[in-house]
Parts: sequence; C-alpha cells; structure tokens
Amino acid sequence: MKNRLTVINKSETTTIHTYEDSVAFQSKLLASWERQQKIVGYTDATIALNISKVLEFLKGCNHFIWEITPLDVDNFYENLVGKGLAYSTRRKYQSSLSSFLDFIRSRYGHEIWQNYRVSVPVVLDRFNRHLHLKSDVEGKVSPPNSAVLERFWDGMKLRIKHARKYYTIARDYTFFRAIELSGMRLFEATMLDVSDCRFDLGDNGKLYIRFGKGSRGSGYKRRWVPMLDGLDTLLKWYITEIRPWFSNNEDGPLFMNESGQRLDKNTARSNLRRRQDELGFKEHEIFTPHQLRHSFATRLTEAGVDLLTLRTLLGHVDITTTLTYSNPGSNYIEKRITMAQNKWKQMLLDDGGNQ
Repeated sequence: MKNRLTVINKSETTTIHTYEDSVAFQSKLLASWERQQKIVGYTDATIALNISKVLEFLKGCNHFIWEITPLDVDNFYENLVGKGLAYSTRRKYQSSLSSFLDFIRSRYGHEIWQNYRVSVPVVLDRFNRHLHLKSDVEGKVSPPNSAVLERFWDGMKLRIKHARKYYTIARDYTFFRAIELSGMRLFEATMLDVSDCRFDLGDNGKLYIRFGKGSRGSGYKRRWVPMLDGLDTLLKWYITEIRPWFSNNEDGPLFMNESGQRLDKNTARSNLRRRQDELGFKEHEIFTPHQLRHSFATRLTEAGVDLLTLRTLLGHVDITTTLTYSNPGSNYIEKRITMAQNKWKQMLLDDGGNQ
C-alpha cells in the first residue's frame, strides 16, 4: 500500500492520493467499464476501440477523467478538426467518452467523491456536442444519375475488351456492379468469400453477407441477399474467368488485389474514383460506392418493393434509415398508380374468368 498524506480539519478527514494511486484508480475504472461492455454483448473489437478513444482523449488533455473540463473537450475536438477528421469520426470519440462518463457517474460517483471531493464532470453541452443526423451527412445522399451510371458500366466493359491488364478492370467492374445489384455496403463486399456465393439457393442464388453492420456495438449482423438482375451470371463468369488471375485457390476472398490478398475497402474506393477519372467523368458526375447502394434502393422502390423488404435487403435495423435511401424519380407516383391500376384490372379479369 502506497503512503498517503492526510489533511485533518474540524469537519472531515480528506485523503490526498499520490499520482500513482490516481493512475491505478483510473485503470480500475477503465477495466470495470471494459467488463460492463462485455456483459451487454459488445464485441472485443468495439470494446478495444472505445477504450482506445478514451485513452487518446485523456492523453491529449493530460488530466484524469474526474478532472476534465468542457475546455479540454473543446481543445481535443479542435485538434481533431486540425487533423482533417470527418464529423462522423469526431462523433465516435464523443460516443465513447460519454458512455464512459455515464458509467463511472452511475457506478463510481460516490467513490470518486470520497477520494477526490469532486463529482463526475459534465463536459458535453450544446456548444460542443456532436449531433447524430444533421451533422453526419451534409444533405441527402442521391444515387448516381442513371445516364451517368450506364455510361460508366458501358465504359468499363469496353475497357475490359481492349485493356492489356483486363482482369483488374473486370474485377472492379464485377465488384461495383455487385454492390449496385445487391445493395451491399462497401465493407460487406470486400469481406465476401467465394463460398458466400450460394448459387444453389433461391431462384438464382443468394449472397451470404457475414459482415453486415450491427448496431450499438452488437457485432456483425448476418443476412442473405438474393442475386437479382443477372448478378448470378456475372459472378459465375467472374469466378470462372477472372478470379483465377488473382489466386489458384478455389475458396477464400472473392475479390483480391494483385498480390493475392483480400481487396480492402480503401483501395476499392480509390479504384472507383480512378476508373471514373480514366473514363473522363466530370467532377459533378463522380459517384461513390455508397451511392451505388442508394441506386439499388431507388431502383427497387420504383419497381414497387415495399419498405420492410427493402430494409431487410439493405440490412437496416431502423426502417427510418431505409426511408432515406430511396430516391425515386419525378414520375414515381405515376408509375405506382399505373401499377395499382394494372393490378386491379388483372384481378377483375381473373374474377370474371372464374364466374
């Protein structure tokens, strides 16, 4: 047990802890928080990320958790902005810090008061709090213009025919076309294995998404996505004709780089931008992998797919998120009315034929 200094006055006795004592106590708080996250089912990766963000913050402000102030948070955020970090990334730091503070306030508030005569600080307020929706996305994400998208696919197919290293272009074409035809997230597509392509299931086959985005640190959420609009034919061609250029192993990652390693999302994102630049796309025409996912949602919405089905296909937990993904065209209402009229006409004809 380390030595402590004790201050005695008429009303109470206060123990002054050494720096080493405080380091040990803070480590105890972090360890307890780590255990609490495991209890509620957070993944090891999520827990490690939460703790690392809190430790980075504490190192940046050079204070113990019970000593921090709103100014420490302001200074830390200012540093993150200076590094060019996105708003959504900065909000993740806030989420980790807020969660840790809430935990120690509830479980260890009394002990912190006894040891240091301070309350667990409130450091996030309306002046520095990062809100979730309005700030995370600047405006509603729109799918690529259909004419631009068609020009991209046609340009890629033409380059496959004439390029010397056609197999890398064919890989990129298949990769991004698969996202547009299935609604997968970029990371989900990079994590596909050959064995996840189940051509024996459903009408035309299904993709097994093993690394779907979970919620609140719950871990990956798995789902099955049907191969729609010729995706099965495209993937069969890719697996048979293109993938052997990257690996002789019949299983393993579906999409790989030229070193035979799994294609990572940052490389894939850069590849999409590079392909568009090579095809001479103007800046206002450039689209992202995420916009291809919106294109999938919009196309199915215009085809009459209901929101509950679309939510399942996209892997959303909350249907309100799905609502932001469908951006039907200006003639969407007319199309829906025509579809309903045709449905009723067919029902009347069927009834008349049964009489």
